[in-house]
Formats: sequence, structure tokens, C-alpha cells
Amino acid sequence: MKSFYYQFVNFIQEMDVGWFMLICAGLFIAILLCVMKFFKVYNGSQKTFEKISLIIIAIILLAILIYITYIRK
Repeated sequence: MKSFYYQFVNFIQEMDVGWFMLICAGLFIAILLCVMKFFKVYNGSQKTFEKISLIIIAIILLAILIYITYIRK
């Protein structure tokens, strides 16, 4: 299991800057889309939020973005 982790870390660290920025931008756009869709589904008459899973997905994607950025440095 450790060898897979180290292979992943080496892959991220040796990745071309352009590809890494493309992955980061894609994750950031996915986070924004999840948050925007979450607030679009807001039901103003009942004062409740629907589709809470979108915020959970956004939080997970943000954690992944922070993790791969931390590995990269």
C-alpha cells in the first residue's frame, strides 16, 4: 500500500506544470458548479436546502485540491 502512495506522490510531483494547473482549474470549476447548483436548488418557500450531497461533494473536491497542492510543493 505504501508503494502505491509513493508512486502517486511522485507522479504528482513530477507532473508538468501545465497539466497540474489544468487539473487544479478543473477541480476548482467543479467545486464552483456544485456550490452554484446547491444554491440554485434552494427552495425559498420552505426555507430548506435540498440536495445537500452537492455541498458534501464540493467539500470533498476542495479537500482533494488542497491535498494535491500540498503534495506538489
